[in-house]
Amino acid sequence: MTSRGLHQYNAAWNLLLVGIHLASGVVFLCYAIEEAMVTSMVSGMNARREPLALPEWQALHREAILVSQLIGAGVTTLGRASYASGLGEYYTAFFGLSIGIERLAKLILVVDHVLCYAGKLPDPIAIKEYGHELAKLIKEADAIAQKHGLQLRYPRPNDPISHAVVSSLDAFAEATKGRYANFGAIGNPSFNRANEPVAKWWREVVEPILSKHYRGKRAEAGVNANAQLVDGSIGSLSSVNFLDETGGVIDDVEGASKRTGQSKWAQKYGRFYTLLMVRWLAGIFTDLTEANGYKTGFEVLFGHSELFSPYQMEDSILLSRKSWPRFCRA
Repeated sequence: MTSRGLHQYNAAWNLLLVGIHLASGVVFLCYAIEEAMVTSMVSGMNARREPLALPEWQALHREAILVSQLIGAGVTTLGRASYASGLGEYYTAFFGLSIGIERLAKLILVVDHVLCYAGKLPDPIAIKEYGHELAKLIKEADAIAQKHGLQLRYPRPNDPISHAVVSSLDAFAEATKGRYANFGAIGNPSFNRANEPVAKWWREVVEPILSKHYRGKRAEAGVNANAQLVDGSIGSLSSVNFLDETGGVIDDVEGASKRTGQSKWAQKYGRFYTLLMVRWLAGIFTDLTEANGYKTGFEVLFGHSELFSPYQMEDSILLSRKSWPRFCRA
């Protein structure tokens, strides 16, 4: 072999060795990257905190329990309220519902803050700034649902009766016009009777319910016929003295019987239209927390949605079920 040929042979051999080294380096780099990815995934899994051990998770869960029970007690009691019970169950229902729905809307605002600020909960000052106005909080909850592009199973109820439910509960939450209205009426001849919570509920929620689902229908005809029958049987032998929901006096058997019949529809559909709003809000809370609660960094959201699953029911169940919430037991 000539010296020129030997030189070319050595150059080719060196290039081959360089190629082998480069190929080995690429293989090693690929293995290194893969190992780093696996290590990162394992590290990420290890970084996920145990939700139940977090004080902030516990606080959020206690609040969710409270809200679910307040709403459940409220709608259950509303389904029993009538003039015959002395109106007390109306007030009990209004307390539970006004506070419970307000706090459910606030829970949605809290969850939105967690999602927007990398898992960080809002401080007490921020929560206090949410306020107590129910209509405003519901509007903000709706905006959050749209911001996150939620495809809710049950949409927001926009019928007039549902809006009247919110308006009445909002008025009850306002001290002078609602929960302290009776104190405002004491020794005050100029007190506006329209501000009395039960009268407002009957006028703005129940009367539209009766117009839509009762008046001019077989139900009303049946109630009236029964009232006349009962009055004919025991009317002359009975003494009746009640105040109805608007403050009117009921002093005869026929009038009491008719009001009792109306009350059954007021109970059933008052509960139903209230639950429509609760179901929608519960859906927002569920959709925001259910999947995100499994993500690292959002552990505080884990598991709370199950507390509101009883409210995610179809219309027929909202109409027929009388006791809320009802959880499935193993």
